[in-house]
Amino acid sequence: MRTKPAMHFKIRPTGNHLWTWVLLDATDMTVIESDRTFPSETQASAAALAFAKLVSRAGRSLTGGPGSGLI
Repeated sequence: MRTKPAMHFKIRPTGNHLWTWVLLDATDMTVIESDRTFPSETQASAAALAFAKLVSRAGRSLTGGPGSGLI
C-alpha cells in the first residue's frame, strides 16, 4: 500500500485556461493556495517548486541548518 507524503502539491486548472497550485496535507486538506494563476501547467508547477525551495531555505535559516549563513 502506498502512503501519501505528509505534504504535496497539486496543479489545478482554474477553468479559464489558467492554472494554479495548492499545497495539501496528508488528508488532502488545503494548507496554502497560490494567489496567482499561470498560463500553463508547467509554469504553475515551476512556481510550486520555487515556493517549496523558498520555504525550505527559510526553514534552514531559522533553524541554523547547513548553508544558513548564521554564525
